[in-house]
Amino acid sequence: MRSGHVVRYDGKRGVTWRIKYTDATGKQVMETVGAERDGITEKKARDLLQERQVDVRRKAYRKPKPTTFGQYRQTWFEQGATRRRWSRRTVTQYRSILKRAGVFFDPMPLGGIRPRHIAEYVVMQTETLEASTVSRDLSVLHDVFASARREELIESNPAAGAEHPRKARRRWRILEPAEVGRVLRAFDDEQARTIFLTLVLTGIRRDELRNLRWRDVDLLEQVLRVQDSKTEEGIRSIALSPALTAALEQHYRRTPFQGDGEYVFCHPERGTRYSEKLFAEQFTEARIAAGITDYVRPFHDLRHTALTNEAASGSSPIALMTKAGHTDMKTTRIYLHLAGTVFREEAAALERRLLGPVESSTDLTSPDVTSGD
Repeated sequence: MRSGHVVRYDGKRGVTWRIKYTDATGKQVMETVGAERDGITEKKARDLLQERQVDVRRKAYRKPKPTTFGQYRQTWFEQGATRRRWSRRTVTQYRSILKRAGVFFDPMPLGGIRPRHIAEYVVMQTETLEASTVSRDLSVLHDVFASARREELIESNPAAGAEHPRKARRRWRILEPAEVGRVLRAFDDEQARTIFLTLVLTGIRRDELRNLRWRDVDLLEQVLRVQDSKTEEGIRSIALSPALTAALEQHYRRTPFQGDGEYVFCHPERGTRYSEKLFAEQFTEARIAAGITDYVRPFHDLRHTALTNEAASGSSPIALMTKAGHTDMKTTRIYLHLAGTVFREEAAALERRLLGPVESSTDLTSPDVTSGD
């Protein structure tokens, strides 16, 4: 008697492959592997059948109860927030993404979601959302399905290979050095002025700045330590320039909240985290007073201003990558490109290594350029 076999089903939408076998309890199981339009072949169905039969013999395998996307994504979110120690910002963002995706996927069986469903979701969302937002949705969905696959709840990740919508080319408004000076002088509020100076001289992110505490700022050693970042690479130490050190010293003397655990930038009366909305308003007023009519994002574009001007000042790619807290050089290259950075010293060093000292001649084909014969 055969313990299992592959079943071909010819439906209105094409061929679907299923497998039939007996689990460890003696119960007959009919499991849908997938449709040919999604790349499932008879061979793949037979391979899965063999895996199931091995699992039945070795692990007393029982087919899990059907799980909906809504049930699984809630479990994934709760476990992930604890296990991966997501930041508050990440928790908020993921909750919003999963809630949006849940409207479309929640009633569907987890194992019944196919690549075409992901594609339909993308098309639907791009009608109302920006491409970058839909792309983030896809990335989170990929992680959800990847976890389900590791737990053997699904056979393949339907979000793998999904086409991300093309993002519009980002146009950053980077302040020129002269503009930075004008804006700095235009602030009416001293704390906002110090925040602006910190952003353009360190390039730290919005939440990194808002989470800074006095224990993270060493004014004697002139070092700022970012302890609360969105990535492991974001935890870093940044040298403070003399002007920024002096500004932070003055800010420390002004604020009544000077304890190690107090926020560096905070509500002037309550000591709570500084309001990003308040700074956005104060920065906008200073920008306009400085004669800059272009819209400049108060945190993102100031970070781009800091890093691009850092690259233009001759900072090495590794130093720039470390200061920015980037996870890889690919992101750092954006700032090197915007700054028009060319590595002349590195080119000269390579020439010296490969060709030896070159004196007056520029004819590299000349036999006496490197040999001296």
